[in-house]
Amino acid sequence: MEHFEVVSFAITTIAPIYLLAMLGVVLHRQGWLSDDFRRDAARLTFNFAAPAMLFISLSTSDIQFMEAPRFLLVSVAAVVGFSLFAWLIAPIVVRNRTERGVFLQGATRGNILITGLAMAYSVYGLEGVALASLPMGLFIIFNNVFCIYMLARYSPDNDGKQTYYVKQILSNPVIIAVILGATVGILKIPIPSVVETSGRLLGQLTIPLVLLNLGAALDFRQLRTPTLVGWGATFYKCLFMPVVGVPLAYVAGLRGMELGVLFLVLSSPTSTISVVFAEMFGGSRTMAANIVLLSGLLSFVVVSAGLIFLRIKGLA
Repeated sequence: MEHFEVVSFAITTIAPIYLLAMLGVVLHRQGWLSDDFRRDAARLTFNFAAPAMLFISLSTSDIQFMEAPRFLLVSVAAVVGFSLFAWLIAPIVVRNRTERGVFLQGATRGNILITGLAMAYSVYGLEGVALASLPMGLFIIFNNVFCIYMLARYSPDNDGKQTYYVKQILSNPVIIAVILGATVGILKIPIPSVVETSGRLLGQLTIPLVLLNLGAALDFRQLRTPTLVGWGATFYKCLFMPVVGVPLAYVAGLRGMELGVLFLVLSSPTSTISVVFAEMFGGSRTMAANIVLLSGLLSFVVVSAGLIFLRIKGLA
């Protein structure tokens, strides 16, 4: 029964994502999602909706970084280490330099805030959410800085100057929102209820807009002729990271719920918002969308099989 519940949860968590994405496919083919609308929706998400969601999530959470120092250290080291390793191998895997930014984002930018926390809650309850939330602010800040730097660095519109990277990072509304939200959460600064409610309403636009855009950007012809870049990013994110990361975390001393939560974090699919970021920085939104699609499918299999395995072995 326990195994059935784990598989059932994976289905109910991922199915709505694909239903909304498929709605985007249908609306785009029917001509109801024009290119102009998708560009405007991407700007709205990138500049307002996503920053609002992240700010409210972090500013209203109970951030206490030192409650589980070993878990915090190991999980942050894993996310940073796998990101840097992906950067190291990118020139080998991706021959076309302009595609490396999209590859690196797809291979390292997990949907931690949404899928990761949802899975932690389903498997471990509020205690799992509290544990997963400890490094969340650091994850989000690092992921955004790393991915934006890589997208800007390998952008076809980039002039190659370091000042360009710094400007893109410092002026990025998502990073600003994350830093401000984490600061407010750590310092326990109260937020007026009107501001919080308005922010939550604006943030709720993020997921549907991103998923509709994702569906409209999907090119199923690429799935029939898969590219090394797309499959490489997918296997790195959903298979290589948990298969290598969980044993290393076990050796580092993580056990039980800590090991299980780290597994969920590492095996989470590529974030749907990566499609918006790719388009904003001149990358291929089609490639980014297909990485999200492929990673969602692979993550479903890996999460279900991995949780069952860890439970059977008594490791998580």
